[in-house]
Amino acid sequence: MRYLKFEDKTFSFVYSYNSVFHMRKEDVLKSINEMKRVLKPRGLLSVNFLTTKDSRYGTGLDIGENQYEQMERNTPVIHSYFEECEPDTYFEDMEILHKEIRVLERMDEGEKIRQGFVDYIVKKL
Repeated sequence: MRYLKFEDKTFSFVYSYNSVFHMRKEDVLKSINEMKRVLKPRGLLSVNFLTTKDSRYGTGLDIGENQYEQMERNTPVIHSYFEECEPDTYFEDMEILHKEIRVLERMDEGEKIRQGFVDYIVKKL
């Protein structure tokens, strides 16, 4: 995601769901910039981020700036957590068409968990 092998202005729509937050925030920024680079003018980007309202926030190995290495099905995975307005800065050069803050409670392998997300649909100017 940090280095998309596509030409500039290739796509009218880029979709990233439950993926970009599985890396350090410096790499999240690189990935968002790559998604924006491959978008055509007036193209749409749909992307979501984990928030600090997630029940897993603060657990695991702290690697700084609300980033944690956590075990997921016996595999270490990086999760970057964001304050609800923090990702807005990634889209200052775009039009935010939709922003939704969601907190979901669900069962995962017999355990009740809470997931916090902020979802965006943004348009390239």
